[in-house]
This record gives sequence, C-alpha cells and structure tokens, in this order.
Amino acid sequence: MFRCALTAIRTIRPIVIQNHVARIIYDQPRSFSALNTRINSIVYTGCTNSNISLVNNKQVLDVSNNLIVPTRSVTKFSLKKGKRKTVKAAVKRFFRLHWGAWIRTKIGRHKKLWRKSQAQKRRLRQHVFVNSTQSVLLDKMVTKYWKRPKYYVDDPYEPYHTREEFHLTRKKPRETY
Repeated sequence: MFRCALTAIRTIRPIVIQNHVARIIYDQPRSFSALNTRINSIVYTGCTNSNISLVNNKQVLDVSNNLIVPTRSVTKFSLKKGKRKTVKAAVKRFFRLHWGAWIRTKIGRHKKLWRKSQAQKRRLRQHVFVNSTQSVLLDKMVTKYWKRPKYYVDDPYEPYHTREEFHLTRKKPRETY
C-alpha cells in the first residue's frame, strides 16, 4: 500500500473524500512517513488495496502491515553444490565457544568514548553470552565447520572454552571425596 501510495502521488492527482484525517505530503516524497496527521482529513490516492481503519471515530491510513523488515536468512540450497550456506553476519558478530555457547561484544563499545567513564569503558570491553533462543538460531545459521572447535595460538578465549562446573558440558569425570 505504501509503495502504491507513493506511485499514486506521482501519477494520479489525489481525490479528497469525506472529512480529512490525514494528508499526503507532496513536497517530501522521500520521507518515510507520507502521512501528515490532521484532524478531520483523509486523502484517497486511487489505490485499490488501501487500508483505512477507524481509530477513536477518526479514519486513518494503516501502513504498519506493509513495512519491510530486513532479515538475514539461511540459504537452504546453494546453486552450485546444493548445500546450506553460512550467514556471514553471524560469524562476524558472534563467537562460538567449544562447549556450544555463543558470545558477543557489548553494543556501542566504540561510540562516543569521550563521554563515557572509565568504569563504563571497562564494562563495554567485556563479552556477554547470548540467550538460549539466540544460540539455537545462530547454530542454524552456520554450517558444521563453524561448530567444530578451532584451536588458535595465544587464544584469549582459552579459559572459557571449557565449562566443567555444569553437568551437561563437563568433559572430565567429577571427583569424589
């Protein structure tokens, strides 16, 4: 509907109907919100599938159903070999520990450091775990290669690759006294 409304602005002269609730802005066709809310005004652009709803006894155009949300989805079958592909954004932003947990850096760790205190800068340098839902999703977004343990020289994450205190991720048998 939103795309239809923008094309209608360029091609069809709008027809004013009923009491006006919203008016299309002509001088800013690139702005995201093409509606300028005014009491008692509505504009009909000639689109057949325009969503007009009634809110508080006033008519408004509903553009929320037609918003495009970006997704980073998995390619189910590649064109050359027919295999699944890794989502590169997941590999760049997250790191998988050997016991299956995913970690990430804090958001905004490089932004406006001049206004942050030393304690806040120290906290921003730390890493955090993702929750279980995001961990399952990240496991689906990468291939087996990224799930296998990788060993690096002078790995800063070396102490965190094992988790012996939890029974599901323990590798060594528990010592009994």
